[in-house]
Amino acid sequence: MSIKEQVLLSNDTAIKLLDVKRGSMFSGNALPNYCLPANVLLFVSRGYGELSIDGTNYTISPFFVCHAGRSAVIDFVSVGQPLEYIAIYYRAELMPPDRGEAAQYFDGQNLLQVQFGVSLAERLSLYQIVEQIEQKWSMRQGLEGFHANALLQGLLYELLKQLQNDGYQHPSEAVSTVMKYIDAHYHQQLRLNQLAELVHSSSRQLQRWFKQQKQIGPMEYVIKIRMKHAAQLLQHTAATIHEIAESIGYRNAFYFSRAFKKYYGFSPLYYRQAVVDDKKHGLVIKHVKGELYLRQSPKRMVVLDVQYADQLITLNERPVGSVGIGGSVTCFPKYLQDKLGQTEVLGTYEQPNIEAISLLQPDLIVCTEAHEQHYEQLSRLAPTVMFQRNENWRLILGIFGMLTDKTEEANQILLEYREKAARLSTELANTLRGQRVALIRPRDASIRVHTAAHRTGAVLYEDLGLPAPFFVTEASDTAYHISLDVLPEVHADHYFLLSNDMFRDWANIVQDSTEWRTLSAVKQQCVYTVDSSVWIGSYGPTGINRILDEVAHYLLYS
Repeated sequence: MSIKEQVLLSNDTAIKLLDVKRGSMFSGNALPNYCLPANVLLFVSRGYGELSIDGTNYTISPFFVCHAGRSAVIDFVSVGQPLEYIAIYYRAELMPPDRGEAAQYFDGQNLLQVQFGVSLAERLSLYQIVEQIEQKWSMRQGLEGFHANALLQGLLYELLKQLQNDGYQHPSEAVSTVMKYIDAHYHQQLRLNQLAELVHSSSRQLQRWFKQQKQIGPMEYVIKIRMKHAAQLLQHTAATIHEIAESIGYRNAFYFSRAFKKYYGFSPLYYRQAVVDDKKHGLVIKHVKGELYLRQSPKRMVVLDVQYADQLITLNERPVGSVGIGGSVTCFPKYLQDKLGQTEVLGTYEQPNIEAISLLQPDLIVCTEAHEQHYEQLSRLAPTVMFQRNENWRLILGIFGMLTDKTEEANQILLEYREKAARLSTELANTLRGQRVALIRPRDASIRVHTAAHRTGAVLYEDLGLPAPFFVTEASDTAYHISLDVLPEVHADHYFLLSNDMFRDWANIVQDSTEWRTLSAVKQQCVYTVDSSVWIGSYGPTGINRILDEVAHYLLYS
């Protein structure tokens, strides 16, 4: 029950004081999994500890007060110096016969079930009332018991008034309340200001609390819950897309389909066909050349782009063969070498070894549009699918999840990435405070300044929200190609310099130049050399998570 609902009930609520107990706990002492026999107000006069009410956690300090309804389960532990408290047990009932408007909120058993934990605004005056209640209750003769009951009603009024006027003082309670509401009402039209009203906070404050505790915003959590239910309906029912859209709170199928594709990487219809129908009829993979039907999941996959090896490794699978990266020796990227184990090296992306592929006798070959000239030959060796090399890695992960019968694992990887990126984005925004970050790649006698249209640029500028240089903010192409003398015009505060064995000489030329040495970022030691074989070549979840880790290392911790 929300504070707003409880306020509506206040005039029709009868309060009955049941007991008042004073107690203390020494450091390390605990009261685990205690089911409350009645409503309780707990006032802490001194000491520190940790409290959990039905899974919502609170940090206790002097003059902390919490409230919980009957049957709530609490875990209570003292930390540090001895903790002293007063617990007031009471019952709240709806007064008959006048139920009127209040009756719609009555659960038939008990009222004032609202849960909260706050640091008192007027702590001394309110705590004096608590002590007075304890004193009157200990006497319980004549009018003293009646007075104690009246004092309790006044105390509850003051606390509810504080919550109504000032909002929840403990963010974890507010977030928990909103999450429970979303879980129960995701199918309704929900707005941020509406959710904020539930916990008497501003929209901005609720957004900040959610980001701090859950690494996603409240409306992103709404989408997460809706998409979860949509996927279940697509898998387990024959409901139409329109019916599913309406059942989870979308006005029409178009907006739902667009949101679903953004979240999972592919449309609801494709998800149903690939995930649901495939269980009955085999796998249906849509690719550049059309559709490929497989009766069962492949066991011996060959991949002709390192990003696909990354995808499989992330799912704890391993291809029997994969191309490597060029250089003095053809090999796998360092971060994948141990994980690929006995995987056969099949040449490079640019020059795959067709004969070696044939010897492996694969049951599926995965290539890109760059292998157009080899497609017919590859198709004679085994069923072959072709993807755009720059296709969204989320979509490709979903497809590999289906191929390996690990769709749930793929969805979990996507969820963890979103949460990690959101958490890091918040930290970076607080640290950088608008400082701009450039992604540059010296190559072919020029410098590429990558934009958000580039797949790695999208990780930096979209997933992490890093401020891009003014030089590239309006670009629609994946990169600007500039000469060395134009580099100072980029005006970035931080540079990620992409380099590898093949182009290290050109990177050295750039770093030895006068133009380079005049950059303020160079003088401030805000240039970070990163491996382009990971940042550019290995476009899979494991590699992209490494990019996030390196960004955090350089911009937050170095």
